[in-house]
This record gives sequence, C-alpha cells and structure tokens, in this order.
Amino acid sequence: MKRVLFLATLLVATTSVGTGMARATEVGNYRTFGLGVQLLDPTAIIGKVFLNRTEAVDFGLGFWGYGRCYHNDGSTYYCDSNHYDYSLHFDYLYEEPIVQKTVRLDWHAGAGGRIIFWGYNDSNADHGVTLLARVPLGLDLTFHRPSWLEIYLELAPALVVIPPLGFTIDIGLGVRAYF
Repeated sequence: MKRVLFLATLLVATTSVGTGMARATEVGNYRTFGLGVQLLDPTAIIGKVFLNRTEAVDFGLGFWGYGRCYHNDGSTYYCDSNHYDYSLHFDYLYEEPIVQKTVRLDWHAGAGGRIIFWGYNDSNADHGVTLLARVPLGLDLTFHRPSWLEIYLELAPALVVIPPLGFTIDIGLGVRAYF
C-alpha cells in the first residue's frame, strides 16, 4: 500500500511540474500571431507568426534609421545623424528554448531579406533602393504573467546585395503582444 501511495504521489508531482512549465507562457503555443514595435535600426512596426513551436516567420515595416546615409551610387556610410528611410523585411526563424521556468528564454536564428527605400521623403536629394540578405540572431523572453507578451533583442548581420556589395548590421530591441 505504501508503494502505491508513493507512486501516486510521484505521478501527481511529476504531472503538476510538467504542466506548470508548459503553461509558463502562451506565446508560440496557444497564441501564434504577434504584433509590436521595434526600436533602434530600423525602428519599425513588426509582426511574427509561429508556424509551429520551433519555426516562425517575422516581418516588419521600418520607418526610421540612425547613422546610415547613402552615396549617389547607393552605397552606405556612417553619417552620425538621424534620417528617415522606409524598409520592409521578412525572415524565417528557427527557435529553441534556453530556459523554461516561470519565464521562457528562447534563442533564434534565421534567414531573410530587407529592402530599404531611401531619399524618397526629400525631393531635393538622390533616392534609391537597397536590397539586403539578412541572418537574424536573437533572444526572445516571454513571461508567465502576462502570458501574451514577448520582449526580444536581435542582431541581423546583412550583406548589401544591390547596389554594390557591402555589409551592415541591423540591431533591434522590441516588444510584441500575441493574439
């Protein structure tokens, strides 16, 4: 009889611990679509859709950049000034958990692209389009309460494909609410 009580207690304890960890957050499990904002470069309105627990796609509409200016041929240089440009990005992400307790900390890596439209807000300036191939790498933090919130930090090294070849790094700090 003692053995049966011990096994029953062990089963209940194991089940309740597993359930608590699985319910640490709803992001990526029950809530798969998120919208939010990102600061730094680019400052953007961003979204993310989980395809399953380890795969997602993210996208964004950028509307401000810092420190990146353009020569007439479209190549970039550091200009240490605020300027406006518009961009669209789309990435495929693979995610894995690092910590899964009362908070969940995931790392992600992916591949995607970004297109930047620059100089179109100033009729006196040159304008053009820049195409980048990106490799986003980041950390995503979700919580038990509120279970619909995600905070992330992302570095995205990027190869400038058009115009002439170059290299840049996008850096984003953002928050998303999941529905």
